[in-house]
Amino acid sequence: MQQRFKPRNLFLEAGYGPNFADQLILNAYHQLFEGDPVDERICFDASDDMSYIIDIGHDDIRSEGMSYGMFITALTDHPKMFQKLWNFARRYLYNADGPHKGYFSWQVSTTEFSMMDPGAAPDGEEYFAMALLIAAKRFNRPDYHEDALRLINDIKYKPVNELVGPMINPENNLIKFSPVLGNEFTDPSYHTVAFYRAFAEATGDNTWIDVAKSSLEYLKKAAHPVTALFPDYSEYDGRPKAMPWFPESNNFSGDAWRVALNLSLDYALFRGDECEKEICTRQLNYFNDRRPYLSDYSVDGGPYPREGRSATPGLIAMNAASAQVLSNESGLMESFVTDLANLAVPIRFWRYYDGMLYLLGLLACSGKIEF
Repeated sequence: MQQRFKPRNLFLEAGYGPNFADQLILNAYHQLFEGDPVDERICFDASDDMSYIIDIGHDDIRSEGMSYGMFITALTDHPKMFQKLWNFARRYLYNADGPHKGYFSWQVSTTEFSMMDPGAAPDGEEYFAMALLIAAKRFNRPDYHEDALRLINDIKYKPVNELVGPMINPENNLIKFSPVLGNEFTDPSYHTVAFYRAFAEATGDNTWIDVAKSSLEYLKKAAHPVTALFPDYSEYDGRPKAMPWFPESNNFSGDAWRVALNLSLDYALFRGDECEKEICTRQLNYFNDRRPYLSDYSVDGGPYPREGRSATPGLIAMNAASAQVLSNESGLMESFVTDLANLAVPIRFWRYYDGMLYLLGLLACSGKIEF
């Protein structure tokens, strides 16, 4: 078993009281999972034993949000809600047959819960698997462990058919943007390095450690040498990649906000590689020097192709989470954690993505992401 380190409570280190983080998490969970259905909550019941999370801004249900919800409910000890989300995911998102068998649809309709696209987005599978492993331990549910093992095996070893293959490219050990054949590029935020170490332990398959190492080598190249900003999508060699249906995807925006969480989480739990500390520190210094900073930039720090948004709760939360790599002596960590502490729980139209990242940031900064 790999050595683990105890994650820090950055709120405590920044001078907040011992119960401060717990109250923030409790408030956020209550509002997003149980609050007013018009302006606050993102989680709704499909039946007595099934619940789903809506991307309010796009009016759909995504494997991203469902898996984040399960990850969050596992870490906050809500076994009933965890089971309800998992019931819904297996009933409406899971491909039980066909070329996508074993994977979850990334997008489901909010009306009749039909699959809008049966294809998978690999970050959903990664978070589903990690959530199941956490819940198996916390809730004493060996069936969750078995579900996780099946999914982890498919992520890496699903046999290639006429349309779909494994999510890990077997030639370079990197997570693909999509397992649909022909999608030979990646999304930097899909490289959940700490999860790969957990997958190795759960399965006894040490090739997952090779995946973690390959991801770190890739992320070193994908981080801009000056700003340390990542693009939303990139080639396997780290070069930013623009797609016809998303011409801004070679810039730093919504997906790329999450990379620093992945790097800092691996560093906090496993001390994975000093490059994780270096990249996160460089990126945080970049933002700190540009206060009030924006949410969208070109990777070299220039302007985004469209008007960049002011810093969103999602990015503020991810920056605070990445401060896990910093000492508490420079003042930089305290500055970003204070930004997060001063936020209100996201509401209204864009509360789904900002709300999910806000809760993940709270859990990371309070030292509650452990597995």
